[in-house]
Amino acid sequence: MTEVSPSRAARKYLRSLSLGLRGALEYRINFLFSLLGAVSPVIIQTALWTCLYAPGPGGASATGSADTLFGYTYAQMLGYTVIANIVSRLVRTGFEYDLNNDIRSGGLDRFLVKPIDYFGFRMAQFIGAKSAEAVFMGAVLAACLAVLAAVAGLGLSALAVVGFVLALALAFVLNFLIFWCVGLLGFWLTEIGFLFEAVRIVIITASGGIFPLSVFGERGEAILRALPFRFTIQFPTEVLCGRVAPGDVALGLCVGALWILPLAALARAVWAVGLRRFVAVGS
Repeated sequence: MTEVSPSRAARKYLRSLSLGLRGALEYRINFLFSLLGAVSPVIIQTALWTCLYAPGPGGASATGSADTLFGYTYAQMLGYTVIANIVSRLVRTGFEYDLNNDIRSGGLDRFLVKPIDYFGFRMAQFIGAKSAEAVFMGAVLAACLAVLAAVAGLGLSALAVVGFVLALALAFVLNFLIFWCVGLLGFWLTEIGFLFEAVRIVIITASGGIFPLSVFGERGEAILRALPFRFTIQFPTEVLCGRVAPGDVALGLCVGALWILPLAALARAVWAVGLRRFVAVGS
């Protein structure tokens, strides 16, 4: 069997990354509409929190405290709402539909006979697609933070920005692995598009993408914080909001990185079992 040189293999994945990048740029209208779709939840949540924080006749908010709700000040909650929605949009996947289509249509065959790893191919395309989106969303995030700093007094530090970038990179990897495992269910199920969206809603909620996890109470928050999902949205969001101490940022990054190991092992195991079934059915 002919061995593929490392440089030649690297060029294949760079080519896959380029395909993802060009695909994201070609569908600019779809991207703009998805961005507009992300604005409405922010508006609704901002109105909701504004009402809850508004002082009543006795000087207290709707839940009894004029200063904080669920451990957040009004400025922090607004910042969390905006940043969490942008982070959720950034780490959002979509390759699971392509994965399911390749399995269902038999198109996976052409990758199995080529000297390219299918997982690496999808990961490279995902990174390429997110590269274009990250530039635009980064500009949107900077503009939103400037407005929040002026209107709500939300402060930022250079250390928080660096920690956020690292946490966001970790979130990309974790979310990819999570939805890769979900997408592999296509080996056993045929039409699972509805399942993808149901799982996405559950994971976004468990990640703190809709509300901070403290909304679920001490016990609920403790359970959700023991799972890897919070590292995809809540952790990078809280880092940027300055709610995580520098030492805890490093600890959180290490804990989140450790979650990569079991998720990668699960992905590898499910892929091996599913691939055997795919080959048996297709033969």
